[in-house]
Amino acid sequence: MGKINNKRLTRIFTKFTSKQITNFVSSKEFKKRVMDFIFNAVDDVVTIVYDEAHKK
Repeated sequence: MGKINNKRLTRIFTKFTSKQITNFVSSKEFKKRVMDFIFNAVDDVVTIVYDEAHKK
């Protein structure tokens, strides 16, 4: 076994990580999670505004 080349290892790790992130971001699951998050955030804001309007 030879000495581990840190630059090569870093390049391989970076390439692997970027490919995994790209695959996840373009997946249906990611889009579903983003839509769920946005829906829940908007729902929370509407609820807060509605509750504040009815307190007065």
